[in-house]
Amino acid sequence: MKDLKALQYFVQVAEMGSFSRAAEILRLTQPAVSRKVRRLESELGVELLYRKGRHLIVTEAGGILLARSRDLARQASKVWDDVRAGADKPSGSLSVGTANIIGQLLLPDVLSQYVTRFPEVRLHVSEGYSGFVEEWILDRRIDVGLFWGRPRSSQINVCPLMSVEMCLIAPPLPLPQWEGNAGLGDTCTLRQVLQVPLILPALPHALRLLAESSAEKYGTPLNVSMEIDGLALANELVRAGAGYTLMTHPGVQEDHHLNKVRSIPIRSPSVNWVLSLAMLRDTRPSQAIQEFYRAVHETCSRKIKVGELKGRLSPLAKLV
Repeated sequence: MKDLKALQYFVQVAEMGSFSRAAEILRLTQPAVSRKVRRLESELGVELLYRKGRHLIVTEAGGILLARSRDLARQASKVWDDVRAGADKPSGSLSVGTANIIGQLLLPDVLSQYVTRFPEVRLHVSEGYSGFVEEWILDRRIDVGLFWGRPRSSQINVCPLMSVEMCLIAPPLPLPQWEGNAGLGDTCTLRQVLQVPLILPALPHALRLLAESSAEKYGTPLNVSMEIDGLALANELVRAGAGYTLMTHPGVQEDHHLNKVRSIPIRSPSVNWVLSLAMLRDTRPSQAIQEFYRAVHETCSRKIKVGELKGRLSPLAKLV
């Protein structure tokens, strides 16, 4: 096969199920992408894609090619990006995976700053649970990830960005059966957190792992009344008085100000969630990756200084 670009375009089209969506990611016109893929079909002498409704589906032959060429296409892209890493100005593509809450807390500021400073970088962002982000890194679907806690795989390097204080998120009015008539007050202890009915995501969600590890310090199991994987739904259930949950204070800042929930900092001891930038150990940090790391670090620093985030900033490190 003489045209490696055609293979990369085919992988993108097959994964997106659309010429137009693939063209947007590749920053090309739809006809240009379509021509490359059709030329690839002609070169191989087989049909690779067929249309079903509005979506493109891979044929049996296309499925074989896709399964065997995903890693090849991404490795080729990595080669180009590694070459560009020696340039002074970031360019090429950058795929980022981010855990859910991080997208709300940081990425609007980070991405608006980044695309303004480095318009030559093609950004692609995926959002999911921290466990998904780790899987995407291992599968080489993304270049870097932002997630809470530590990865389970030793193949992943992490660079801590900040440690954020966690709060017990309580219903707007105290629940006497759990808080007594006086309520919990302005702060609460970890022991008090372990006594109330908690609404938390199931394992291996990073928030649940944090709660479980905190409970182990007292040798007391969590009082989990409901397992809800959607953080927004968990917050709504807390507002309705169905229980309590854990979150960073800014994660419920609007509801807190509107008196829809109470954000009660946890003390004695405090519970902290560490946010890190992560990538595979064999990934060479391109200029695009290094500048993205700096942009996230700058945003974390600014939000901590103005009080939007409560926590401790990690030193700016050198990515290797």
